[in-house]
Amino acid sequence: MADPDEDKIAAYLVDHGLSAERFSKEERRAGKTPDFRVVAQNGLAAYCEVKSIARDKWLDRLFAKAAPGETVGGSRGDPIFNRLTDDIHTAIQQFDAVNPDCATPNILGLVNHDRSCGFLDLLAVLTGNFYGTEGTHPIYRQFSEGRIKDEKSRIHAYIWLDEFRPTRVLFSRTHDEHHATLCRLLGFDDKKTQKC
Repeated sequence: MADPDEDKIAAYLVDHGLSAERFSKEERRAGKTPDFRVVAQNGLAAYCEVKSIARDKWLDRLFAKAAPGETVGGSRGDPIFNRLTDDIHTAIQQFDAVNPDCATPNILGLVNHDRSCGFLDLLAVLTGNFYGTEGTHPIYRQFSEGRIKDEKSRIHAYIWLDEFRPTRVLFSRTHDEHHATLCRLLGFDDKKTQKC
């Protein structure tokens, strides 16, 4: 069964001269796998897992249960950061099933459908910093230094696709050889990329 978000990431890879090959049904039945093997002209280049960031429907559910004229809403913690850390944590389990020693680069494709969520939220989860006009502030360390503290370094590139903003690519630069390979494959100058 085709997944539109997986197809979007696959199309991004194809646009860069790569192919995204799905694991066979037999391989998926045998255990966890990421969504794709990323193949270049000389063979396997990376593994890629795709996660969808759905629009948060919390307020919609409250409205659906409310009586006519009833006020709904209230305060709650922002769920975006937990959702992103969950996606990273789950992706690592899938990568580890086929690439436990990180011999091949791992790419996490994130397809965002939530206008309340953005690329800076991914940066916040990975670095622990809030990025504002007055500089950075370390207010999200509970996420960056929580359960993904060690896991996040085993994802070597993040592809962020939005329906409503330009595509972004973030490199973790945690493995020099993988970084150089991914920059070459995705068309970036590895000397000009910043480390997150």
